[in-house]
This record gives sequence, structure tokens and C-alpha cells, in this order.
Amino acid sequence: MPTWFEVLLNLSGYAGFVALASRGAAWPQSSAEDGIPSDER
Repeated sequence: MPTWFEVLLNLSGYAGFVALASRGAAWPQSSAEDGIPSDER
């Protein structure tokens, strides 16, 4: 396997991980905000 291809796979895997991590960090915040009005009821 060429070196440039391994580097490309590593970079794409890192970018995918960062994308999933940033989405995962955003979802609990929205669910926490949704939980606040239900607590006030």
C-alpha cells in the first residue's frame, strides 16, 4: 500500500472521528435544553 494512501486514510478517519465527536457533543446540549421545560412543568 502506498504511503500517501495510508496518510489519506488516517486523515479521513481522523476527520470522521472529529465530526462524530462534535455532533455527539452537540446532541446532549440540545436534549438538556429540552429537559429544562419539562422540569418546570
